[in-house]
Parts: sequence; structure tokens; C-alpha cells
Amino acid sequence: MNPFLELQGKAKDDFYQSKYDYYKRFNLGILFASSLLFFILFVPDWQIYKQVSWLSLLLRSLVVIPLAVVVVAYRKTSNYKIMSAISLIMVHAMIWGNIWVVSYMSDQIYMNEGFLIMSFILLLASFSAPPFFAMIAQLGLIGDILLADNLYHFSNLDVMLAINIQVIVLLCLVDMIVTRFYYDHYVTQKKLEFALFHDPLTQVFNRRQLHKIMGEGHDLSFLSDNIAILIMDVDHFKQVNDTYGHDEGDRILMFVADCIRYSLRGPDLVIRWGGEEFVALLFDCSPEQASLVAERIRHSVENSVNGVCRITISLGVAIYPGGDCFETIKKADQALYVAKHGGRNKVVSYEELDEEVLAELAIKGQTDV
Repeated sequence: MNPFLELQGKAKDDFYQSKYDYYKRFNLGILFASSLLFFILFVPDWQIYKQVSWLSLLLRSLVVIPLAVVVVAYRKTSNYKIMSAISLIMVHAMIWGNIWVVSYMSDQIYMNEGFLIMSFILLLASFSAPPFFAMIAQLGLIGDILLADNLYHFSNLDVMLAINIQVIVLLCLVDMIVTRFYYDHYVTQKKLEFALFHDPLTQVFNRRQLHKIMGEGHDLSFLSDNIAILIMDVDHFKQVNDTYGHDEGDRILMFVADCIRYSLRGPDLVIRWGGEEFVALLFDCSPEQASLVAERIRHSVENSVNGVCRITISLGVAIYPGGDCFETIKKADQALYVAKHGGRNKVVSYEELDEEVLAELAIKGQTDV
């Protein structure tokens, strides 16, 4: 079975939304081109039926109405379900329009060719749609043929249905193949996006993720009214690498990342800041809660088994007041500095530092431990 058919829930919606976003400009271009084709068919109407039909010109001009609906919807929403349905219905609207126009003509000998052409236009318009939508749209052509037969009483209805059903089955298979190829592209894209915004060792976010979500001026206030920032550093990590080797040091970093992740809620972010240093953004979090979370992380690292050696972690906490978030990270880093120089394996909140300590930090600036 095609893997995209096994997708469920949010994963399925994400895939089909991505497919629509990828093909939406192509889809809009096809609809514009199809509308133009539908309109200029008034010239063949004239040539085939040997008469100038202003009624034909007027009726074909009405294609601007469904096209306008598509354009307005395109600007209002990018939901793949809504846009796929509107796009495919527009193609059928052109089919209905063509049936209407030809009903005023003296001969309908080219109707079957018209249905075959519209089958291929439906295929192109369905590139941005889920296969189920495309299948329903293609099967709708059978209804369109039967509708036309009620008006024209085709002498070769059985032949028309046989030919069109075969074409419909073929084009539905083509649409499945196109979707399968896009699924391969989608999976590759997701892997690249994950690699771009995640640390390959610990699998937590890297700094690029923070830059991705920040607004102008490095502002995070649009995400939450109360944000706490934690910065964490593994104590004596250099000794771990020197004693046990870098492979075991990597195991420690993965262990610490897991301890942090499991201590936070789903919306909170964990970022590997560099080396053995991590940053966490806690949303909708009061100062008291931030300190409790920091203590939970510290306790988890100290008391969980990592398979290498006993380690501890120091943490600095600061409350984000708005504005440049890097200023708050700097404050959290200053609190971390105090924690490291105060014996390590502890949590220090920037807001709880007294004026004397703050003055000393201002004089020393940011100091590496």
C-alpha cells in the first residue's frame, strides 16, 4: 500500500497541506489557462457551426464568475480541503458551461472529445488535491456525460461512457503515482527541516529554531504573556571527556537533554546552546513555577542513572519581560555564573540576586566558568 494512504490524523493533514502548498501556484495557473481555453472556444464555435454566435460569446464569458470565486478563496484561505474542492468544482463548472453553450448549437459531434480534454484538465487541477478528492472529481464526469445525454440523447452513449471510464481509471492511477512521488519529496523535505533546526546528537532544537520563531527585535512576547528562560550547564563536563572519552561525553549530553525534555511540558522549547550548555523556554510560566521546573531538572540529572558516571548540572533562571530575548538569556547566564561559582549543582534565579551581586556582575561582565 502507498505509505501516504496509511497516514492518519494530523500527519495526514500536514502531508496534504504540504502537497497543496507545493502545487497551489501550478493549480491556479491551470485554472487560469483552462478559463482562457474555455473562453476562446467561441472561435471554434463560430468555425464549426458556420455562424457568429454572440450568445456563445456571452455564455463563455461567464467563466469569469467561477474563476473569481477561486481567486477570492485563494486570497482568503490556504486550507487544502477548501481550495481542492473549489478548484475541482470550478473545472466541473466549465464542463456544465460547455454543455449549456453547445445546447444552443446545431451539432454536438465534438462533445466526447470535450469530455476527454476536461478529464486531463481535472488531472492537472488535482495535483494539489488529495487522491480521494481527485477520484470523486473524475467520477463526476460520468454524471456530466449523463446530464448532457438528457439534453442531447447521444446515439453512442455506451461508447462515450466506455472510453471515458477507461480514461478516468487511468488518470486516477496517474494521480496516485504523482502523489506517491510527492510523498518521497515530502519525507526528504521533513528530514532536511529536522536536520536544519535540530541538534544531530541530542535531537533537541538548535539556535536556528529560536531565530526562526523570533519576531522583529528578537521579541518573543507574541508567544506568551509569561515566559521564563533557563540556561543550564553540565558541571565539570571537561573532566568527563578527559576521563571517559568523547563518546561517553556524548552519552552524557544525550542523557541531560532527555532529563530536560522529560521535565518540561509539550509547548516548552529545549535548545542546545553550544557544547554542554542548554537553554529552555517555558511558556505561561510564573517565576515560582520556573524555579520549581529548574529544580526538577537539576534533581533528575543528579539522581538518574546515565550509564557513565555521576554528574550534576547548574541552572540560571530569568523572567522574560519582553523586548530582546537575548537580554534575558544574558541575565539567565549571569545567574548561571553565580550558581557555578557558588558551588555548582544548584539553581539561581536572576530576579533573586541582591544589588551587590548584580553590581559585581556588571563590573566583571560575562565570565566563562
